[in-house]
Amino acid sequence: MNSLAILGGLPARDTKINPWPKWPVWDEKEEKALIEVLNSGVWSYNGPKETEFNKNFAEYTGVKYAVSAANGTVTLQMALEACGIGVGDEVILPGLTWQATAATILDVNATPILVDVLEDTWCIDPKEIEKAITPRTKAIVAVHLYGSFSDMDEILRIAKEHNLYVIEDCAHKHGGEWNGKKAGSIGDIGSFSYQLSKHLTAGEGGTVTTNNFELYEKLDALRNCGRRPEPVTDVKADKGEGVYFDAGNFCQSGNYRITEFQAAILIEGLKRLPEQNKVRDENAIYLNSLIISIPGISPMKRYPQETKEAYFNFAFRYDATGFKGLPNAKFRAALTAELGIEVAPSYIPLNKCSLYVPLTKPARHKLSEEYWKAIDPERFDLPVCDKIHFEGSACIHHKILMGTKADMELVAAAIQKIYDQSENL
Repeated sequence: MNSLAILGGLPARDTKINPWPKWPVWDEKEEKALIEVLNSGVWSYNGPKETEFNKNFAEYTGVKYAVSAANGTVTLQMALEACGIGVGDEVILPGLTWQATAATILDVNATPILVDVLEDTWCIDPKEIEKAITPRTKAIVAVHLYGSFSDMDEILRIAKEHNLYVIEDCAHKHGGEWNGKKAGSIGDIGSFSYQLSKHLTAGEGGTVTTNNFELYEKLDALRNCGRRPEPVTDVKADKGEGVYFDAGNFCQSGNYRITEFQAAILIEGLKRLPEQNKVRDENAIYLNSLIISIPGISPMKRYPQETKEAYFNFAFRYDATGFKGLPNAKFRAALTAELGIEVAPSYIPLNKCSLYVPLTKPARHKLSEEYWKAIDPERFDLPVCDKIHFEGSACIHHKILMGTKADMELVAAAIQKIYDQSENL
């Protein structure tokens, strides 16, 4: 038997000879579109490419309105501000997410309330949401993490019962569907990221989506210095009346605009996304069917309501007892060596995250002693998040799912190889 690559044996895949599919994906269509923007002299500020992409993305997502902005962090902040969330308000979110989800709540002077997640999806636990609700609660941020959906049925039920906004963090979920409705069209506002690693990318960028006209006009103003420099027309549902915005300020805000270069890339990327998502889902289903038979390996839960899947990473659960006690970190290192691509843990829980440290900015966040204590992440206990990150997670970039069925078999064989030789580690 060939020994493990991490111990000097041959890897399951030599990526110098047989590389994984490339990411990002682009061709002459993006090149032509970028040259068009360059030659046009219209590089930003409500240009034709931005207008076209917003229209296309709204139609794809199944919403009335899409507003693009500089990145997925500011789109979350815009979403919170559009909902009127600020000082004295609490926002419930999962403790297992990228730090920006919580940081944007701080940026509007509200209080992030970190709650635990479900062990089989790594998404927010609805029971923990209910425990965390207080008279100050104003919103729930449902993060669809890696390839998993938050339980939107339960989250919407809770939100309706307590009159709360639901903001979907869809940075990992472009094109995923819950009961036939795309992520970003289910809650009050959806927030998307186009950062380089995302499965729809322009290097950076973001979009907010909504079906609510009042939220839309706030979102559009927030990304554009609070103003509307030119008339914009909208037809209100059910009334058919034209609505015109006068030039001038709508609200106080800053410049969070996307560029025409980003929009040009996104227009072409969106055309590829449905087929890419289809391929990734078919391969993920096949790969999960192979690894489920390996002791200690469990696929992520897929709800029956998930009518279409979308993957930021291919993630699965790991149990060291099935691998003769092999620690998760050593398993991931061994699999990285076999596949020639990083196998990472989940995000680190926010109460332990070195990038989520609000108490390092007293000049900005120390509004009062009470608020200062309330935003300390260390006050939250997140045992399931801890277990996932430190003991039981493995995440691989979604580009592996753009390969062939034979590639999926290779990944499964690499995991099996580590299982068979785990005592050597």
